[in-house]
Amino acid sequence: MEVSSWEMEKYLANPSLRTSVGSDWGHLTVRTRLEPASCRYLRIPATPDPWLVLTTGGGPRKTEVRSRNGWNCASSGPGNIALTSPGKSTEIRWDRGDGSGIETIHVCIDAALFHRFAAENFKCDPARVEIIDGFAQHDPLIYSVVSSLGDELKHGERAGRLFVDSAAQMLVAQLLRKYCAFPVALPDQQARLSARRLRLVEDYIQAGLASRLTLEDIAASIHMSAYHFARMFKATTGQTPHAYVTRLRIERAQELLRTSRWSTPAIARRVGFASKSHFAATFLRLTGISPHLFRNATSSKTSDEEM
Repeated sequence: MEVSSWEMEKYLANPSLRTSVGSDWGHLTVRTRLEPASCRYLRIPATPDPWLVLTTGGGPRKTEVRSRNGWNCASSGPGNIALTSPGKSTEIRWDRGDGSGIETIHVCIDAALFHRFAAENFKCDPARVEIIDGFAQHDPLIYSVVSSLGDELKHGERAGRLFVDSAAQMLVAQLLRKYCAFPVALPDQQARLSARRLRLVEDYIQAGLASRLTLEDIAASIHMSAYHFARMFKATTGQTPHAYVTRLRIERAQELLRTSRWSTPAIARRVGFASKSHFAATFLRLTGISPHLFRNATSSKTSDEEM
């Protein structure tokens, strides 16, 4: 039996603290959880999607996963990652010993993205792609990306689709590079966008700053795959698409704060932020000043110049 990543919730040991299910998170299903300290036996049905579990809190525990050769045992704890390949059910048991819970972040990656990514960027037959399972892996890149997704889920009002799309691409690339059952050829890491293509992308982003831009839509505007585009864009500009768009949104907001009488929430919406609080926090992070103080400072400067 296979279940969807959305349905997996009812097969886990207890309800998740937060979930992206029902939100616009594109190709990812993300859950933050507090697992019980021990579980004598849990069977989770197969899902068509690759599945990652990052342990973020709680001490070391004894974890056992059943394979064809019986129960495999390892000590796992904060920073460890478990990987389950598509189409494979999981039989697991664990015991922390001291009775306290275990903090985790679960990420399921849509199988359609995974297989399309393999075909477009690694030139391999998606039907042959197989991920090697593991339940006590150490991977700094996956740790960083999954931790960031958990943080975005915790602050749901600021979750940006462009950020989530970029995270999905990075996770798929790392799974294929490091955990594929057979070697895959890496794309050219030095390729860059032509001046014409970069100009087309910049025009597309400028025209859509107020909308919910996605990585796939931006890439499609110049007829490229999302991952290939993201790599070439960063090689060309030195920034990720997400960072670049965020910077342009704040620059547009600065212009509107100087030249318009719109309220801060109205400006936040016009430059593509879902909430005033996320806009204010991002504005402060990039400029070192709040939108309110920025407007007051530029208004005072204008008045002094007029005198």
